[in-house]
Amino acid sequence: MILGFQVVWFACAWGASHHYPLLPIIVSLAYLNTYMSKQVQKKQAYLFLLKMLALGFVLDSVLGFFNLITFASAFPEPFTFLQPWWLSLLWLCFAASAKVSFSWLENRQSVAILLGAVTGPLAYYSGVQLGAILQIQTLGYVLLSAGWACTMFILIRFIRLQASHIQ
Repeated sequence: MILGFQVVWFACAWGASHHYPLLPIIVSLAYLNTYMSKQVQKKQAYLFLLKMLALGFVLDSVLGFFNLITFASAFPEPFTFLQPWWLSLLWLCFAASAKVSFSWLENRQSVAILLGAVTGPLAYYSGVQLGAILQIQTLGYVLLSAGWACTMFILIRFIRLQASHIQ
């Protein structure tokens, strides 16, 4: 699942920036299908994915609204600030990889927060380098760091609370 998520990340970022929309869709849906096929309690798994999707949508869209991040967006004006569809797929796949990727952080909350604060903005920076994200302001990186620290805090909480259905 960890390597699979990296494939999804690259497919989403590269596919979006090079105008191959089917690539992120096919790779993400295959990944999510694999994840859901392993879930015992499907309803709870879907709710978990939706919660993480909502969290990501708010984080990215708020930063976009304040022009701290500029996406290569398919949305027309005045909605270009909204998180692009391919990034929504990426958030879903990130959530699907959570238990496998981050279970070792379950009792290391401070490490999870630090990891999120550092690697979250790095992933977005990589998206800029691939052309999937047009630009990020300095304050945007600072807020991404804070947002990803909070995301990892919340994610670890979700993993603890819902350990019975996240495989």
